[in-house]
Amino acid sequence: MSNYIRKNMIPIIIETAFIISCFIIPTEYFIYTNFIFYLLLLVYFCIKKDFSLKEWLNNIKSGKGFWKQVIITAFLFIMAIIITMILENIFPKYNTGMIALRGNSGLTLTIFAISTILLPAITEETFYRKNLISFQSKGILLITTLLSMFLYALEHSLTIWGIFLTMIWALPLSISYIKTKNIYVPMTAHFIGNLLGNGIDVIMAIILII
Repeated sequence: MSNYIRKNMIPIIIETAFIISCFIIPTEYFIYTNFIFYLLLLVYFCIKKDFSLKEWLNNIKSGKGFWKQVIITAFLFIMAIIITMILENIFPKYNTGMIALRGNSGLTLTIFAISTILLPAITEETFYRKNLISFQSKGILLITTLLSMFLYALEHSLTIWGIFLTMIWALPLSISYIKTKNIYVPMTAHFIGNLLGNGIDVIMAIILII
């Protein structure tokens, strides 16, 4: 347990600081604080060797077995997002409290692309799945999985309704990691989901700027 706390203490402090900043800093600066949040996590995980780009690339090149798991996870991840969109439309009066990021210039659009497509896939899967989910026992697995889903949601939303919806996003990614015990499966699926979703936003923003 002490090792678990030590491993996650710094990332939790970083997330706490980010959440507090959302109540203090004007919304137009969220694009920068969000980027700093992910960057700090990435640096920490690289220093602690929790993430390896080489291992990720090796998994990507490993063959059909890996990609079958990725495709299934990505499909379920996208379906989870679609389900939450449907729920939002059914209950439009409920505030999702989602942390909004906007890129309206070359610099902010570049930051938006990096911090919504690539960095979340790496840092969120390393933190919320690999480091927070513990396989020590079935009871601890359940508790730490729920904790990981909650902290993942809290990083995206500041209301109870939004946290509930975002925990639905986390469900297929969490199950994928638990089933495969290979963090690079949900990481790759997460990247694909982000690329399909936020990539479209980036393209549309570029068209508007041009």
